[in-house]
Amino acid sequence: MNRMQYFFLSLIFVLLFTSTESVLTTYKKSLLNELQSTEAAQLSAKAVALQSVINRNFNLMVSLEAFVSAGYLQDKSEQEVHAYIEALYAGSQASAFNVVIAPHGVMKFVYPPKGNEDIINWDLLHDPRENVQTQVYQALQTKKMTTDGPFMLLQGVQGLVARKALFQDGVFWGFVSVAINMDKLLIEAGIKDGASEEPRMAIRSPGMPAFYGENTTFFQSPLIAVIDLQDTKWELAATPPANAVKTVNNQMLVIRCAILLVLFLGLFFIIYIIRQRDRLSQAVNERTQELQVANEDLTAANEELIAGQQELQESTKRMQESEQMLSYMAYHDVLTGIHNRAHFQMMLKEQITYNQVRGTSLVVLFFDLDNFKMINDSHGHHMGDYMLQKVVQRVQQSHLVFHTFARFGGDEFAILLENCSSEQEIQAFCEQLIAVLKPPCILANRSFFINASIGIVQYPYGGETWEALLKNADIAMYMAKKESGSSYSFFTQHMEMLSISKLEMENHLRQSLDRKELEIVYQPQVDCMKGAITGVEALLRWNHTTKGYISPSDFIPVAEEIGLIDAIGEWVLRGACRQMNAWHRQTDEPLMISVNISVKQLHDERFVDKVITILEETGLEARYLEMEITENVAMQDKQMGVLNRLRQLGISISVDDFGTHYSSLSYLKRFPVTKIKLDQSFVRGVQTDDKDRAMIKAIISVANAFQLQMIAEGVETEEQADFLVANGCHHIQGYYFYKPMKPAQLQAILNKELHDKLAFLGAKSVHNYDI
Repeated sequence: MNRMQYFFLSLIFVLLFTSTESVLTTYKKSLLNELQSTEAAQLSAKAVALQSVINRNFNLMVSLEAFVSAGYLQDKSEQEVHAYIEALYAGSQASAFNVVIAPHGVMKFVYPPKGNEDIINWDLLHDPRENVQTQVYQALQTKKMTTDGPFMLLQGVQGLVARKALFQDGVFWGFVSVAINMDKLLIEAGIKDGASEEPRMAIRSPGMPAFYGENTTFFQSPLIAVIDLQDTKWELAATPPANAVKTVNNQMLVIRCAILLVLFLGLFFIIYIIRQRDRLSQAVNERTQELQVANEDLTAANEELIAGQQELQESTKRMQESEQMLSYMAYHDVLTGIHNRAHFQMMLKEQITYNQVRGTSLVVLFFDLDNFKMINDSHGHHMGDYMLQKVVQRVQQSHLVFHTFARFGGDEFAILLENCSSEQEIQAFCEQLIAVLKPPCILANRSFFINASIGIVQYPYGGETWEALLKNADIAMYMAKKESGSSYSFFTQHMEMLSISKLEMENHLRQSLDRKELEIVYQPQVDCMKGAITGVEALLRWNHTTKGYISPSDFIPVAEEIGLIDAIGEWVLRGACRQMNAWHRQTDEPLMISVNISVKQLHDERFVDKVITILEETGLEARYLEMEITENVAMQDKQMGVLNRLRQLGISISVDDFGTHYSSLSYLKRFPVTKIKLDQSFVRGVQTDDKDRAMIKAIISVANAFQLQMIAEGVETEEQADFLVANGCHHIQGYYFYKPMKPAQLQAILNKELHDKLAFLGAKSVHNYDI
């Protein structure tokens, strides 16, 4: 590089840096102006909120003045006056600390009395406090509402007091006043909430020190808003948060450093390119000379290549023979010797084209062997391979007529039929195929019966492409497998809709936690003998963004099938424990929280450790947690260790829907169960079904014999509750008492009386149920 090139590069660098610095300065000013505007808007909103709260509370003065001036106090008892003030206070929805009517200056009528005991019958005209005397004097002189505060009230809190003197026929009658708790005022206005220290705010009377916030705020070029208090004003000041300004400066510093780094890297890269260009030019010249020498060597090597051509021809011949072998292997199954998936797909494509031209019929049968995995697991894969070979041998040696027979892999096979237009012919073929496979297969001196589930799809009704035909045949096969062994099923559009719907549900369910679509609701459990709520059950709900609420009976099995039940169950357990611990801090009697768990969760070796971690994180004691085992699959003895560890922690174990799934009396003996939950299917039949009533009594007797707790769910009528309580089941859960509800709704009814719902306990039962 020469000096001129260096000069131009330096000049370009300086111009780019100067223009960039100008843009950054403008950007910084815009950020600071935006910050200032944001803080001004927040301050204005806080001022409006504070003014609104003050006006709403001081408006009580107008009603009190009208009440006194209209002469309503005459011929009224103290109870009637107090009732009026209480109704006025409740109806206005104000948050005043107290409202007062003070005939002759004596605070005779005060509401609410609780917390204001120190000022009842207090004589304002002889109040020793100087500021109170000043306000009383102003009220008497101006005959208008006066405000004073904030100052320390006799009740021991900082307060703001509005007071007005009333006159009747020109003669002083007394005072009416309203007092506001300053802390509550600032909290209600959103100024004092303890959640954040920014923006820094302060409040003062003009010319006076700040009574809220730092007084130095008024000397830092703050934003000012004015609050009008009838006879005085307050100034509300705020400054932008220091950390926000610091963030802007830091952001500018980072951007500036990044731009400088980019400029230096760009300059270095350009210099590097120029130098490399010079070096490359020199290298090309040197390489040209080398190539001339190499060309002579290549001429000699060419003669050697001609000699090697003959050897290449011989290698080509051997390669062709290998290609023929590979071609055979590409379209045949190595284990059974029949055609494979690739060949079947090729034949299917050809037949679809042929069918379109000639109009012949076309049917695809897709089948696999039921319980084939059990053979591999119990006797080894070599025995499974032998069974597959026997299946192929039987089909090939049968008199079945088909176009193509292929193995797709594992235990899956496909058969292509042509000129088979009626369903009767197809059914007959499938029944013959099942009959061919039916004789037992002898493996390891044991007889194994081969059962096949067959899916049937017809062209073009079941699909117009080879991909659609194979996919739909697979769907039909799984439908046949669900029905029973050795069966077949024709594909229908309804099957495809079910398959797509299930796939969509799986995909959406995987995203439900991230999208916060899952919710926990709580249904109270009532002890009828105590007449109180003694526990709640946490229930999972899925509020889909487009489909609304989806029933748990639809998505819980899907979650178990795709392995998502562990994550969802852990999320529900953590949320329920955290909510119950919060309720414990607000109630006198601690409640039990019941959480459903899937038996599949018990297969997780870390399940107990996860439970311990959740209890430690949420602060809930283990004795207040109950786990309900939902039995969609039968439990094995290996789950006993998990349940025993849970019981050692103090966690209760409940069998949900007892007697409807895999529950048996042996469970009560072998597993550490503490409670039986009576299924609602029995409860519904209390009024109509003798067998249900007998079953309920029997289950209650079993619970008593095993010294287990008992609770009935799904109770919807008084008759059902009456029968259950009369026969010894005192714990009830169901719509008769409460529906599942959100935490805020349940909080409101925790201490609600249940006398109306439990009226049947006080009267002799009129319901006669003969067993």
